[in-house]
Amino acid sequence: MKQPPSFSLRNSLNRLLTVAGVVVISGCATYGSGVQQALEQVQQGDLTVAEASFKQTLQPTGNDALLYHLELGVVKHLQGDFAASNQLLNQAEQIAERLETVSITDSLAVLMSNPRQGAYGGAEFEKMFINYYKALNYFGLAQTATSRNDRLDALDGARIESRRLIIRLNDLNSRKGTYAEQKSKDEQTFSQLLDIFDALSGNMVDMDQLVYRDDAMAHYLTGISFEMNGEYDDARISYQKAAQSYEDGFATQFRLDPEMISQAWFDVVRMMRKSGDKEDANQLAKRKLSKQQRAELKRWDDTAQVIVVEHKGMAPHRKEMNLEMSANATLQSFELRPYLFATDRNQLAWFYVLYADKLIFDALTFYLDADAGLLDLPLVGLTKTIYLGPLWDQVMDLGLDQAIGSSMRITVPYYDPVPAEGPSALLVGDRSYDLYKSSNPAQMAVQEQILNSSVDIQMALARASLKALTAAQVAQVGGEFGGLLSAVGKITAQLTDAAETRNWLLLPSDVRIRRVALDAGTHQLTLDSQLRGGYHKRQQTTVTVESGDIHLWRVRSLKPTAVPDPNAVNKRIAQ
Repeated sequence: MKQPPSFSLRNSLNRLLTVAGVVVISGCATYGSGVQQALEQVQQGDLTVAEASFKQTLQPTGNDALLYHLELGVVKHLQGDFAASNQLLNQAEQIAERLETVSITDSLAVLMSNPRQGAYGGAEFEKMFINYYKALNYFGLAQTATSRNDRLDALDGARIESRRLIIRLNDLNSRKGTYAEQKSKDEQTFSQLLDIFDALSGNMVDMDQLVYRDDAMAHYLTGISFEMNGEYDDARISYQKAAQSYEDGFATQFRLDPEMISQAWFDVVRMMRKSGDKEDANQLAKRKLSKQQRAELKRWDDTAQVIVVEHKGMAPHRKEMNLEMSANATLQSFELRPYLFATDRNQLAWFYVLYADKLIFDALTFYLDADAGLLDLPLVGLTKTIYLGPLWDQVMDLGLDQAIGSSMRITVPYYDPVPAEGPSALLVGDRSYDLYKSSNPAQMAVQEQILNSSVDIQMALARASLKALTAAQVAQVGGEFGGLLSAVGKITAQLTDAAETRNWLLLPSDVRIRRVALDAGTHQLTLDSQLRGGYHKRQQTTVTVESGDIHLWRVRSLKPTAVPDPNAVNKRIAQ
């Protein structure tokens, strides 16, 4: 028997309601879940298989073109195919630059529909890491070169890449200001008063402290490049910029080891001595170096060096959080709250820190440090109230209060708190040297997302409101089925809403570095690395160096995908 149209529509609505419930509970598939298999293959060391998986999941053209070239660029780097890696990263750099010129109109159209439907242009710090990896690739080409000319060509490539890094860093400083400028601003009385009234108005996150305004590790890498090329004055300048950046705020902001400050100043003094400026070098050494460091300077004048650069772990996955939006006519406000049964504690903590009405000032610090203080946050009954006051009349005129009603799903991106990786130590003979945390892409990702959180929530609200109004307008012309069409339109809008969850996942969680002076000869190097979650990894290499050589050992330390046996881990650590 043929069913009437109203019965068919109601059946469709019921099916949509079921699907909508699943979406609210589970969320949409994220970029991280889409490439998870490839990531696990990288962790297992199956790099050829991982390369094929990335190529199957991502496309070299289209919205994910940048990520295709970034992820595969790292895979090729890990394979030791440095030339192929640089070809991919050159293309990535061109794509990123082209996307910086995308018109505001086109960007707004994508943001108002679904951010994932637009091209991914990369975060500021991710673009810096393109040049960083290209420089490392040139170092790799220099060390594997079979002729003197090939080695010199590769070192020249690293020098050119360093110049590009400097241009990018100078541009970043000019747009965002340096750490020294930010420090001066923070010390001004008026700025301090603004901070007070920001807190009184409920804004307890000082966003200025989270701006990625410089990259000390990038400066340091350019110093290494210039030193390898014998350009000692340029190396001094780069090491000094690194030292000042670490000292003025980069180390504190990104939770780095303070030893990187003294290491960078040590290298500044070394370059001054190599340039013949020993008197000024001695004065700077007295101000910036420890007694032990000053005693070591002479040994470094004509010895060999090994620089260990460890890329530890993987970048965190950007995820999607579902929030419920409702209109409150009594308070003339919109209200946001996490879904009661579909939100884990990390999502609740993110919502509390950035959106909820709250009173705890240290909440952001707890989150960035993945601190136990998160457990003490009041993460029950969280609500963000957006009081509209005189704007409520416009809400009613548009019919937005009725269109949103008592429940409308919106989505925003977020990161889980990122616990720190464990320590790393370099063993050479009977001596052990701790590696210093010199960069922290995981913190950079989280902090950039926090900076964007205000825009994220505004765009999410605007998207949801626009779609709700569109559904309501459809209902007005829908005749006897207007109510059903409005409900179907509202549910469809919620099903198509998605947050931006893409990010460069093969970046390391953090970067460690250590420089060691060695006598000429052959040495066995062992890197003992403790990873997040109780994992332990030991890697070894043998190097032969002559006086004046600089040997760079690049290491990627990844935890295995299998669950560790605690007894086996303890046994390996004891060894």
